Amino acid sequence: MITANLILTIVGLLFLLIALVALYVWLGKSKTPPQTVPTTIETFESLSEIIKNRSSSARELNHAVEMILDHFGTMNSHSAGKYKHLLEALCTHPRTDSKLILRFEKTLRTNNPDYAHEIEKSLAVGLAARG
Repeated sequence: MITANLILTIVGLLFLLIALVALYVWLGKSKTPPQTVPTTIETFESLSEIIKNRSSSARELNHAVEMILDHFGTMNSHSAGKYKHLLEALCTHPRTDSKLILRFEKTLRTNNPDYAHEIEKSLAVGLAARG
């Protein structure tokens, strides 16, 4: 009688051990390692190329404008020409809309009041080229 209880206890513990090992292996495999998205360093030039690229989507344009305004929104005498051409390119892009153009222009003018006249000129040129 004692040997039967001992054998049943050992078999039960062995079954419990096998179940715990199977559960540990199953839970360990279900956790996939976090997938890292390769991040690209976005520079003013790379974001400008997105805006100048006529095949960029509206989503890419919004992202590029947002990043330029957030990180590169301050003009100086050396970069004023780049911003003028960028605003003109944004105005003539086939997938842009008026809200995006106005947001870009207003934010540039707010951040750079010394260049407000140049910004208005390039906006007028870009809108005239838009047709």
